[in-house]
Amino acid sequence: MKKITLFLVLALSLTMIGCSKDGEINAFVADFDATTKQMVEKINAGDVDGARTAFDAKKESLKTQWGSIKTARGFQVSAETKKKAEESVTKNAAAISSAMIANTMKFATDKAKLDKLKALVTEYGEIFK
Repeated sequence: MKKITLFLVLALSLTMIGCSKDGEINAFVADFDATTKQMVEKINAGDVDGARTAFDAKKESLKTQWGSIKTARGFQVSAETKKKAEESVTKNAAAISSAMIANTMKFATDKAKLDKLKALVTEYGEIFK
């Protein structure tokens, strides 16, 4: 009986270790942070097309990564990784919003550029759907 119990505990432990999503979440956070940083730099430099190019280069990868991790359960993610991911999403959303707000007046005379920026920010937010 003790051997069966020990075997079941060991099997359950190995299953939980194999289910960890920390690595996937950390990879997503790194890609998301880098992409957002690059986009914000381009937007602040007045290069909305450059920001679009940076986003488009990573968009599918970010969507795929997000799709893989968004259903992670509590036991699959360490508290530290969960906190890191939440902080990253909050920080990056604020950075994109701030860049848009800060540059809206600068782009006010260029409706096409302003429309491109609005479309880019909207599509950026759709990663999380």
